[in-house]
Amino acid sequence: MIKDLIPKDKFDTSSFKELMSLNDNEIDVIIPELLEWIQDMNWPVSEYIIQVLSRHQCIVEKYLLNLLKPEQKDDEWKRNIIQYLTTKWASCPNDTKITAEIRRIAKNPTDGERLEMADTAVKEYLNCHV
Repeated sequence: MIKDLIPKDKFDTSSFKELMSLNDNEIDVIIPELLEWIQDMNWPVSEYIIQVLSRHQCIVEKYLLNLLKPEQKDDEWKRNIIQYLTTKWASCPNDTKITAEIRRIAKNPTDGERLEMADTAVKEYLNCHV
């Protein structure tokens, strides 16, 4: 079962090969849970999850908009999404709403986004990718 491939703890990389072999349709149902594992890049599993997620840009994108909104208060997670995930993609997000949210973080960050340096990560991303 696909749900069994979701890491059980921050050290669980046992399903990495299986996760890497999934196609977009198969992995779609667990993307939200996988995204949670990049909330803290100090967790050993996070670098593996970045590799998995970076292979599925079209599927992952549809989950990012709400995570990048100012109402989402986990600003470290926003920084990690930009700094570690989207920089691995060959192209910018296809969704113009996501691109607009990325630009908002660069131009008008919340206090939390500024504190967690999400705005800095976004500016670096925009300099290299847009």
